[in-house]
Amino acid sequence: MDTSSAAAEAVTLWAASGAVIHLFPTGQGNVIGNPIEPVIKLSGNPKTVATMKEHIDLDVSPILQGEMTIDQAGDALLEMIVRTANGRLTAAEALGHREFVMTKLYRSA
Repeated sequence: MDTSSAAAEAVTLWAASGAVIHLFPTGQGNVIGNPIEPVIKLSGNPKTVATMKEHIDLDVSPILQGEMTIDQAGDALLEMIVRTANGRLTAAEALGHREFVMTKLYRSA
């Protein structure tokens, strides 16, 4: 998708394109949510997970310590997607983050 890198605008445009669940990897942390599609946030940064735990749906930072394999992380992500598709609230939904940005007619980022 040719879209802005600004999180709220990009997620809104992906939702408009037909996405039904958004996987949002974040290293530094982001509180983005969306009223149209659930935003599943995952992080492999242990500092981000520690300081923003309530905003992260899936912590894959144990990969860095050798406590989780890539396959285990993939299985956990797939399980998270299925649970979310079946009604589980994402962290952003539970916290009331419902950012929505109509795209601009010019480049924004």
